[in-house]
Amino acid sequence: MSVRRIGSRYVLERKVAGGGMGAIWVALDSQLQRRVALKMMAPERIASSAARYQFEQEAKAVAQLHNPHVVQIHDYGVDEGTPYIVMELLEGEDLETRLERQGRLAPSVVSALLNQVTRALAAAHASGIIHRDLKPANLFLARVDGQEVVKVLDFGLARLESGSAASTEQPGRVMGTPRYMSPEQMRGEVRIDYRTDLWSLAVVAYRALTGRFPFSADTLSELSRSSGVLSEPPSRLLPELGQGVDVFFSRALAVEPSHRFQSAREMAAAFAALVEASRPKQAAKILVIDDEPDVQLLMKQRFRKQIRESVYEFIFACDGEDALEKLRQHPDTDVVLSDINMPRMDGLTFLARVGEVNPLVKVIMVSAYSDMSNIRVAMNRGAFDFLVKPIDFQDLEATLAKALKQVTELRQMVRSTEENHLLRMFVNGGILERALPLMRGPDVVDGERLEATVAFLDVKDFTPVTTQHQPEAVIRRLNANFEIIVPELLSRGGVVDKFVGDAVMAVFRGPGHLNRALEACLVARQQLRAMAFRCGDSSPYVHGVSIGLDSGELICGSIGAKGLGRLDYTVLGVTVNTAARLTVMAERDQLLIGDHLRLRLEGCFEFRELGTRCLPGSAQGLSVLEVLSRREVRVSSSDQTASMDTSAPQGSSSPAVLAASNME
Repeated sequence: MSVRRIGSRYVLERKVAGGGMGAIWVALDSQLQRRVALKMMAPERIASSAARYQFEQEAKAVAQLHNPHVVQIHDYGVDEGTPYIVMELLEGEDLETRLERQGRLAPSVVSALLNQVTRALAAAHASGIIHRDLKPANLFLARVDGQEVVKVLDFGLARLESGSAASTEQPGRVMGTPRYMSPEQMRGEVRIDYRTDLWSLAVVAYRALTGRFPFSADTLSELSRSSGVLSEPPSRLLPELGQGVDVFFSRALAVEPSHRFQSAREMAAAFAALVEASRPKQAAKILVIDDEPDVQLLMKQRFRKQIRESVYEFIFACDGEDALEKLRQHPDTDVVLSDINMPRMDGLTFLARVGEVNPLVKVIMVSAYSDMSNIRVAMNRGAFDFLVKPIDFQDLEATLAKALKQVTELRQMVRSTEENHLLRMFVNGGILERALPLMRGPDVVDGERLEATVAFLDVKDFTPVTTQHQPEAVIRRLNANFEIIVPELLSRGGVVDKFVGDAVMAVFRGPGHLNRALEACLVARQQLRAMAFRCGDSSPYVHGVSIGLDSGELICGSIGAKGLGRLDYTVLGVTVNTAARLTVMAERDQLLIGDHLRLRLEGCFEFRELGTRCLPGSAQGLSVLEVLSRREVRVSSSDQTASMDTSAPQGSSSPAVLAASNME
């Protein structure tokens, strides 16, 4: 049997799928010795210039999207007149297969699916790409490192919002899958926008939840002319979600695009909130620590109604050591009611260690002694409140209600952090670590001094964009830049402190913080250059960045109005001000630092002197350096390894550019 080789590189092994545009093969990349998915245009369509153009558009569209929820393009070419696309090979099944097998999915599963698909759509829409053929068959549930990851496939009907592709399409020509097409797409309108994808995704969500389509086949044609009526209110099929699910779909499937959700993330967040609100309420779990044997009986008697109605569930421990073990056995404990004087481990010692086991639990201290020293120690160690024996049970109930309300809010915040990709991107472990003391109570606002590096990266000359585009387009364009910048900061140990308009402020702590901050800024700048080069002058990445950086002593702590419950954890000081002022001074793609950091660069970076400058907002002058690149590391000729420059100019073969190119 002869072996067919495509592009002198890809050996076809087996055909796994076929469709109107072509066939999908598993192929061996003989150069890199890995298996890939190879899509070849159908022979009967090769003669069509429009079909060839659309095939090429698919490759170009996906190549712009470096997102874990979009199937990645490795290569594109033409072999003996047949266009082909080389993509990553996925293991798993598409959503259509899953729905045919299972019928419908649980609301929590649909919410997780929406979260992932909308991440892909947000990236596509930020780049001006409209998919136009979202359906279960094009949503692949891939197995990656033991987890299921949703990948958006088949951008064969994708086009750019800029309208460059629109010129090849005839007005009135309908393209897509009818059961998932928006009304404007059914009408064959050329100037559709990203909201057509949101409609299609809403149809996918409706079907995944109910096992049915939102509109019957007979009423599809009516959608293009008038308002659509759902075949059946989804609340009848999903009573656990209540009437809120009807409201959600009436908006998601509004015939008029302006009445729909206006972004993919907004749609996913609305559905996640709906699912969260439908979660069954569980009894609040309260741990009582006291060595007196009658306390357990007393608490059960006084709260017997709440226990009977599953409002409260009580757990009991005889001392601090026993309580820590109980917390390990019951990690969902909400509130601890602790005595102070107990054998083995007293209440104040327990309070100092409770954060090791459960940093979200609220601790209310109880003592027969109302001396100020115990109160001060307890509050300094993070106690939520303090009660004095004999206990006033009305006061205890009010204190418990207040503590439980705060714990509920904190758990919702943490759950959102875990489930929401946007928060995962902007809130890393460093922020959570420093925020944990605040989670124990709003009184922990002590400041501290530390050595760190602060960097501001400002999307250059972005303000005019805010007056030239619609608000949603402005936000998508700005976030497209942050989605490139922020991962580079986080991957080198930076913590995003805040976003200030069109700038991001990051703080680097720990060993080598100055070098890591400089490298992160240089690589982020280069990634934006590479994206601008690949995506063209109309892309969101053409603005470049101005960067200011300084390193030295900072003060960090909780800033805000404690009495109003509004606190933010941040850093401040001369170092922060200097970095911010250098950013204002920097030109497009300049990275500026003070000359006082020269000796700390350890010969690792190339720079040029700009002389003494007067910083904006300051009467003092500062000798300024422009950091150009990371100094090349020369290796011996025997190593046969190229030197690396993380700030190579456009079009060079820097590792960052090569890595990105290898994914296309």
